[in-house]
Amino acid sequence: MKIHVGTGNPLKVKATRAAFQAAFSDRPIEVVQVAVSSDVPPQPFEDDVAKGAILRARKALRDADFGVGIEAGLVRLPGTERYLNLQVCAIIDRADNLRTGSGPGFELPSHLVTSLQHGSTLNREMSRISGIPEIKEGEGAIGYLTKGVIDRFEVTYTAVLMALVPWIRRDLFLG
Repeated sequence: MKIHVGTGNPLKVKATRAAFQAAFSDRPIEVVQVAVSSDVPPQPFEDDVAKGAILRARKALRDADFGVGIEAGLVRLPGTERYLNLQVCAIIDRADNLRTGSGPGFELPSHLVTSLQHGSTLNREMSRISGIPEIKEGEGAIGYLTKGVIDRFEVTYTAVLMALVPWIRRDLFLG
């Protein structure tokens, strides 16, 4: 099974490989990183989070069995004025079945949200606060904020696994 991941981030590739291996342990898995653009702002908000994941998945598919797109951004929690930082994963197969999933969402300190609304990026702000350059390629914001209780790999892995549910239970979803 050949999977293309539309990203420049090795952590997303690693998480995708792990999720596909867990879901399809009986099949050989080949995961390839494919450089694509998301066509959304560097710090996505609201609909741009899912839009970026979907565009990445579609662009990555090419000659693979699956195209995977993962986008992180801020989405307003319904019924509140608060935003959750959320990883959204979109997966498309050769038959044009497109499904999505997300990782666990978490709040950011309000001063960070304000900085992001004014054009900064979470990677830039978290690197400034933590002193860790390119924090998004390691533990991520969640790793820093939880003091290592959970890291970006786990959040990304969960998002990919949630997007895979329709293929895991193909009988219920894709019939």
